[in-house]
This record gives sequence, structure tokens and C-alpha cells, in this order.
Amino acid sequence: MSLYHHLTLNDRECLLVGLTLKQSYQAIAQRIGCSKATISREVSRNGGRSKYSAVNAQLNYERQRLKSRRPRILSQTDIRAFVINCIVHRKWSPEQIAGRLNFEHSNWKISYNTIYRGIALNNLGEKRKSHGARGFARQLRHRGKTRKVKGTIKERRGRFNDVPSIHDRPLSAENRTRFGHWEGDTVRGKTGRSALVTLVDRKSRYLLAERVSKVAAKPVAQAMMDLLNSVTPERVKTLTPDRGTEFANYQDVIDTLEIPVFFPDPHAPQQRGTNENTNGLIREYFPKGTDLNDLNDQEIIAFVTDLNNRPRKVLGWKSPSEVFFGKKLRLI
Repeated sequence: MSLYHHLTLNDRECLLVGLTLKQSYQAIAQRIGCSKATISREVSRNGGRSKYSAVNAQLNYERQRLKSRRPRILSQTDIRAFVINCIVHRKWSPEQIAGRLNFEHSNWKISYNTIYRGIALNNLGEKRKSHGARGFARQLRHRGKTRKVKGTIKERRGRFNDVPSIHDRPLSAENRTRFGHWEGDTVRGKTGRSALVTLVDRKSRYLLAERVSKVAAKPVAQAMMDLLNSVTPERVKTLTPDRGTEFANYQDVIDTLEIPVFFPDPHAPQQRGTNENTNGLIREYFPKGTDLNDLNDQEIIAFVTDLNNRPRKVLGWKSPSEVFFGKKLRLI
């Protein structure tokens, strides 16, 4: 026999029969399979021997059980609104939300699993637009998209050889021990239209971005120089762009900024993983096919700021801005 168990309705009906037959608590307890003290407490809190009702006792038990449960954290209006705002407007993942709350020692405590369960359970309490709609699940990072399998996508871009190799890059760039080792790429909009040149610091994941009117070597090289000139020279040590022909004027960057430029191996985007991951985050704001000509400069600055202020697990839930500038910000 277990040390303790909750009485069921059948147990209470059996108890009522025992009381009607004027049996002792000990005899009733032996029949039900519980302790004498359990029977005594059950009877005393439900009217005593003369007024005990199995049905009323069961209803009292069920009411007390409901009152004893801790309320769902996402039933609180303020924290639910905060979570929704972070997912919809800040593009934070549930793990980033939970991690940043913990990092800032917030009075709110919530796990990312709780957020995922809240989305699956009732869409965080928000009505879905239609039957079968996924609601906030569509607002999450990958939106349920399938990943491309390596080797199944044919490379169509031009490429060039005899360039400085990434294998000659300083060790401090590989192990991310120093600021100033940048990775670069372009995020293309609608075909034949403007694109974004993106540079990401390997240590802090801090992003710089500038729009160019077309994806060509000259404007891309100028954009990279403009972006890196906006950073203090001590934070500009190396540059590792993609192998696309839009980076063919890399020598201009070397001559102007007096820094070495390195290129990854062909078909090895993982060697520039920091920039590739960041470009994936940018695609959450601007899916493929977006006409970047429709954006104004303030919109571009806004999403770059959002990404730089987004807490990252890899940074111990600090944001890239906090790591790059060494200043703690209040993000929540």
C-alpha cells in the first residue's frame, strides 16, 4: 500500500456506507485501503459523521484541487503581451526570450518550452485568423520551412581563383578571441534590383549593412569600405567575404583600409558561418524576392538595430551591441 493516495468518489461512497452502518474509522480505512487518519480528516472537513455526503465531499475535493494549482504563467496578461511582442515585432525566438529574462534577472521567469507549449495549446490566447491557421507558429524563426540538403542546389554564381585563402587567416579570427575579424556577403532582393551588403564581426556577431543599387564589384567594394570606415580602426583587422564575383574588387579594400582579405574554399559557406547565419536572420525580415528598392534607409537601420539588440544564446544572452561596445543595455 502506498503511503498516501487521494480518495476517489467510490472510496467516498464506501466511506458513507461505513458511516451509515456506524462502523469505526479503523474498519472503514481497512476496507478502503488507507489510513485511519485519512478517514478522520475526510469526515471532519465534510460535515462530520451525521452530515457527511459522498457527492458533496467529492465536489469540495475537486474545487480545492483547482485552487491548489499554480496558474499558468501565460495566463498573466502582461507577460503574455511581452512574449507576443518579442515574437512578432522583435523576431526573438522563445529561447531568446527566456534566456534574456534570466540574464536581466527579471521578476518574470518562464522557460522556452512553456512558450512553445502556449503557442501549441491555444496560440498564446490569441484567436487564429482561420480554422487550421498556425498562428504564432508562423512567426517563429524558420516558419516550418524545410532545409536544403547539401549538394542538391546547383551553384550558378560566377567565381574566381587565385585569391588569399581563409586557411591563412589569423588564429584570433578562427577562435573569436579578438574583435575586428569581419565576414561579408550580399543579401539579394528582387532579381536585377538592389541588394544589401552585410558585414558581421565574428566575435560579437555585430552587424553592419548597407544597400547597393546593383550587385556588382565596384559598388559592393565601396559599400564594404564605407561600412568598415564607420567602425573604429582598432575593430577592423581582417575581412572574409563570399567567393561571388561581386567581391572581385577586394584589392581596393586592401589598399584603402590596409587590412588583409581572405576567401573561403569553393562550396564551403560553413567557413563563413557567422555571416551565413546572420543573413538567415535578415531573411526573416526580407524574404527572397523582396524588392529592396521599396525600403527606405530608416527601415534598414531599424532592422539592423533590432538584430544587434537581439539576445543571443552563444553570447550568454547578451546582445551583439552589448558585446561589441562593452555596455549593458536594458532590452526588456
